[in-house]
Amino acid sequence: MLRKLFNGAIILAMLLAFPSAAFAQDGTVPVVPSVDVSEWLIPEGDIVEVQPYVAAELAQATGMVDVVVQLADDPVAVAAGKTSSSGKTMSAAGQSSYKASLGARQTSVMGQIAGLGGVEQARVSVALNAVIVSIPAENILAVSRLPGVKSVRPVGNYEKDLAETVPYIGAAAVQAAGYDGTGIVVAVLDSGIDYMHYNLGGSGSVAEYEANDPTIIEPGTFPTAKVIGGYDFVGEDWPTYGDRTEDPDPIDMGPGSGHGTHVADIIGGRSNDGLHVGVAPGVSFYAVKVCSSVSTSCNGTALLLGMDFALDPNGDGNIADHVDVVNMSLGSGYGQKEDDLSFASANAVKAGVVVVTSAGNSANRPYIAGSPSTTPEVISVAQTEVPSAVAYPLVITSPASIAGSYPNTATVDWAPIGAGISGEVVYVGRACPGDTLLADPTGKVALVDRGTCSISLKVDVAAKAGATGVLLGLIASGDAVSFSFGGGDVMVPMLVIIKSYADMIKANIAAPVVVDITAENGISMV
Repeated sequence: MLRKLFNGAIILAMLLAFPSAAFAQDGTVPVVPSVDVSEWLIPEGDIVEVQPYVAAELAQATGMVDVVVQLADDPVAVAAGKTSSSGKTMSAAGQSSYKASLGARQTSVMGQIAGLGGVEQARVSVALNAVIVSIPAENILAVSRLPGVKSVRPVGNYEKDLAETVPYIGAAAVQAAGYDGTGIVVAVLDSGIDYMHYNLGGSGSVAEYEANDPTIIEPGTFPTAKVIGGYDFVGEDWPTYGDRTEDPDPIDMGPGSGHGTHVADIIGGRSNDGLHVGVAPGVSFYAVKVCSSVSTSCNGTALLLGMDFALDPNGDGNIADHVDVVNMSLGSGYGQKEDDLSFASANAVKAGVVVVTSAGNSANRPYIAGSPSTTPEVISVAQTEVPSAVAYPLVITSPASIAGSYPNTATVDWAPIGAGISGEVVYVGRACPGDTLLADPTGKVALVDRGTCSISLKVDVAAKAGATGVLLGLIASGDAVSFSFGGGDVMVPMLVIIKSYADMIKANIAAPVVVDITAENGISMV
């Protein structure tokens, strides 16, 4: 596009410089002597910035920082699709050779980064040409100035997104027309897939699932006819209990699990008895585990590795075996296309892969759509509400002075309202692990302040102390927002309320304050 615009600018400049030569007086176009402008053309290929880009947010970084160092050469996905002067695209052998050459250049750059105190975390070369490193913050600028470096950005982390589904979007009508996804391979970049699940071609045995070691593949369990391959790029402990690790078993397992299996079921689940089907029940899956087993976070390094895997599942450097579709029901709010996962997604599209991402679950706030959904090349799918969607207001029944329905609230999917939150409210303070609670919440609703530790850990503390439900009070002005899961074992229904509501309850806590938050008091969102 830059080349075409540049050529257009040359032509426009010539017309402006020689207006009398543009058209003859009789309206005919005169013959203009040819001018050789070939040496003015911008060369084919990416234009390497004179000053490599360094993300602005890195300017304030301290200590060791995880960064993506993108290199100037095209990744395999882009180079393989370019046509040579002979009219040919890169052969399978050529792709493998090209990938090896990228690896050699990455090794050279990595040697220089190591000299600056950098520690290699991972490499990618198919969807994106980059090394991911931990580097002392004071040496980031020096890394950006190394030959061949195109940009340095922080490793991004993303959150899982999901909402309701199949009948409401008209999938049954598409299936009735004879389209069920047969022959299509979908890579689900998520928390893994429970390939033992009944709806995904497994036995459905709970005992078999619970006996599974999520770090190894037990003989005969994986891959399956439905989930034909995959890999775990994040491990079982990140971010709560340890660092990112890798293993060959992408099963969706752990306290933060279920999201990837749910996504796969929506895309292409089909129970053996035919009573349940997803949108495209004929598809096959690659389970690419990039999201945490113990929280709702998705690791940026794992996502880049997962994109590489989706474009080259057997790792031979030839992308002829790439999947047909990549699904990422995840994102990072207020997204920009200048994001390494966004670049990798765009490159995957250039290689012929359909990339589908979530625009986010953050409602109708301006500019809040997440990366990588803001990438022009990908299909961005916004959150929608189905007829069953209900908003739960804070309903106070006592004392009479503050009784009423207060609508500015939010819920979380890991501690749903369920049967409701009803009863007397007690204020327990911050409620982080190790804190002394300000009141005994046994049999009551605990009002908890936001701050210091993960919200789910606060719910866990209150629940283990006997609370039947939790009101999470914000401690700064602003609308109620949802929160990610950050650990904990015991969850009870939880509602997020704004600061003014929390302050009002605290001011009347001795009355006592009684709440009744149930589906019966809910408000339809459609």
